[in-house]
Amino acid sequence: MNDQIQSTQDVMQRRADILALYKAGKRGDAEAACRDLLAELPDDAETLSILAALLIDRREFDEAEPALRRALELAPHSHIPWTNLGRFLQQHNRWGEAQAHYAQAAAHFPENPVFHATLGQIYQRAGQFADAENAYRHASALQPQNPTMIMNIGMVVLRQDRLNEAAALFEHAIKLAPDLSAAYGNLGNAEQKRGNLAAAEAAYERASSLDPKDALSYVSLGLVKLRRGEPREAAEIFDRAIARHGPERRAAAWFPYALAQDMGQMPAGFRAELARTISRKTLTPPPGYSSMAELNLALVEALRADPTLTWEPAGKATRMGGQTGLLLDNPREPFLAFETALRSAIDAHFDSIKVEKKHPYFGFVPRTYQLDMWGTLLSEGGHQHSHIHVGGWMSGVYYVALPPSMGAGGETRDGWIEFGNPPPDFEAAFEPQPLSYEPRECDAFFFPSYVFHRTLPFSGGVQRISLAFDVKPTSWR
Repeated sequence: MNDQIQSTQDVMQRRADILALYKAGKRGDAEAACRDLLAELPDDAETLSILAALLIDRREFDEAEPALRRALELAPHSHIPWTNLGRFLQQHNRWGEAQAHYAQAAAHFPENPVFHATLGQIYQRAGQFADAENAYRHASALQPQNPTMIMNIGMVVLRQDRLNEAAALFEHAIKLAPDLSAAYGNLGNAEQKRGNLAAAEAAYERASSLDPKDALSYVSLGLVKLRRGEPREAAEIFDRAIARHGPERRAAAWFPYALAQDMGQMPAGFRAELARTISRKTLTPPPGYSSMAELNLALVEALRADPTLTWEPAGKATRMGGQTGLLLDNPREPFLAFETALRSAIDAHFDSIKVEKKHPYFGFVPRTYQLDMWGTLLSEGGHQHSHIHVGGWMSGVYYVALPPSMGAGGETRDGWIEFGNPPPDFEAAFEPQPLSYEPRECDAFFFPSYVFHRTLPFSGGVQRISLAFDVKPTSWR
């Protein structure tokens, strides 16, 4: 028995020594010590987890993942290997696998609020707001006095347009944590949707005073001022937000319209500046396909059969049409083939950009990026109202199949894409100067995510099918 105790203590000490080497930055020595210990104890889950962390630091992901999975297999009743593997999947944007993993973890550890909350975040990211609400409520039941959990519920309730309930949840979070700036920002969102602009303004001002780095609330304050008939003040806020926080999407989107609302006309050079940020690209077929037309046929079939396809999904701009979930969360053909073609075109586009300091789009060029992609299938009369992509850096649309009734130009531009028109609920005191372009099968448009864009309705019984995408940078050139 004493020998066993001594052996256990020895292993614990060796693990502690490995961690000390790791923290001291001596990762090579730490890895060598890990491998020595595992040569003696190949089924030591804790040491496998440490080795996996060292491998991840070296970007040896192919070896790290089996180590993480083996640690979980050896110690399924410990939350640590579940957490480590879940983080790995998230960090590598394997969202479908991460969702399934955390659902299993939450079922395995029903009393662990972190697993429920993380599952809620993954559902929320995918736009599955009812599922996210359910997960967040599980987490909140385990930590009923946690204001962040309550705020999270409010955020997904708000996305389901239950405005009064959302506002009450944010107020409850504020009562529990009066200095929680994000709760005030979200309360402002709820009040703005309820039409209580004065209350929204007060909430955004409080959020900004509590956290001067909160760009979302600060820009939202500008939007409320614009809606309340204070365009000059709004423009100043948007201008300051861009200067302070870099290329903030909504500030860059609304700045020219705030100026126009104040002056009564669009700023000089608006259309020319808009036009140079929009690029049309013809994609090259990926391996396995002789042409993009051949790939398009496979994409049409896959999109129509996609299990995530939802008619007029809540919170989206699509009208009289359907939209899928994020197609690369559970990657499969033919979407993987299309991703290959798309990334090739995106990389070539980024190579062509000449950096312009302080420009909200040309001032930064991504080196690596995450790609979110979804399908849109519009029926007769279908369209998307004017919107931006707040979560993206560069956005785009690729045309898979187009109806023969598309407009041919002149006065007839049915089904075209239009850039530069503000949303329909904005009462403009000026004449917008939009640009419209004719879609073509096998072509894509690339544009800054902050550019307002919409599709024009069309007639006829043939669907208009496209793939939209957001580029989300993970590093810069």
